[in-house]
Amino acid sequence: MEITVICIPTLDQRGLLADISLHFGKTPYFTLIKFDDGEIKDVDVVETFGKHKGGSNTPAEIILDSGADILICGNLGRKAVYMLRDSEIEVFSGASGTVKETLREWKNGKLSLADENSCNEKGC
Repeated sequence: MEITVICIPTLDQRGLLADISLHFGKTPYFTLIKFDDGEIKDVDVVETFGKHKGGSNTPAEIILDSGADILICGNLGRKAVYMLRDSEIEVFSGASGTVKETLREWKNGKLSLADENSCNEKGC
């Protein structure tokens, strides 16, 4: 079976135990989970260092470079949704809790595909 890489914006580096970052554009880390045949094979945490922190890439551009197939997040703006979807990355929104809890919600079909109205925060 093909390996699937899932990216989840997180507040810290605790892997599956990390709390997800509800503000996609300002997330400090991305937790990347590699799935093979429905099982977790690897967990990697990368610091974003995006434009909001003085870097040169947006969070969406960082995800495009990460090899992720799926993004699962709390909220994200319309521009990021379009950029990721146009690059054939599935985007799910409405997540909260830890990475482990978020993966369980996703596997159980409880998260929605993101659209242009996927941001519940001011300034998206």
